[in-house]
Amino acid sequence: MKKIISTIFTIIIFAGAVSAQTISAEKLKNDIQKIVTEDYATKTSAELDIKVTMLPFPSINLPDGKINYVILNTDDYKLTSRAVKRINILVDGKLQRTVSVPLEIKAYQEVPIAIDTIEREQPITLSKVRFKKINIADKSDFVVSKESLNKEIIAKKEFKEGEFIDKRFVKERPDVTMNSEVRIILNSDNGFQIAIDGIAKKDGVIGEYVTVENKMYNKVYNAKVIGENRVLVNI
Repeated sequence: MKKIISTIFTIIIFAGAVSAQTISAEKLKNDIQKIVTEDYATKTSAELDIKVTMLPFPSINLPDGKINYVILNTDDYKLTSRAVKRINILVDGKLQRTVSVPLEIKAYQEVPIAIDTIEREQPITLSKVRFKKINIADKSDFVVSKESLNKEIIAKKEFKEGEFIDKRFVKERPDVTMNSEVRIILNSDNGFQIAIDGIAKKDGVIGEYVTVENKMYNKVYNAKVIGENRVLVNI
């Protein structure tokens, strides 16, 4: 009887062994790095280098079958140098385990670098910068695009030679400049328009509202900037 029980126990152990698979932490890292990189690549054009820094186990036991991974926090794709992603591990579509995976992220992109010193309040143009590929993790929100440089921008601080042009310290050249002459388009509800001259009381770009003054009629208006030295007032 003992022999029969021992044989049955051996068969059960053997059956359990052949229906399971052991996945090393190294393979899991590689698999997760691949899917996370592919997911980030749909959100950025930067050249990505993403590494899983550690897993809290040397291996993981899973049932036999096809393994899939699902990233849970897909709404968080800010390019920071450190991040944590929660990953569901599924076998044949069934959830087996959820792990929190720490990531080290590098994202390389060409950004404008000052060729020489650019003084404060001076224009920044394509002729004053060169483009260099750098790691923009932690500063992706502050990258000035090539398209932005096609429209002249102004330095809000001094940029040293070789310094990254940080978007936080630049401003667009305004379409309307304080104390400059502007054309004020007065637009009535019935579609009637009249144009008068005025003086802008502050800087503004297209879409912004600025205060303008018409000295002939001694009138001050809150006007929407619609073009270079042109503003619109609905009356």
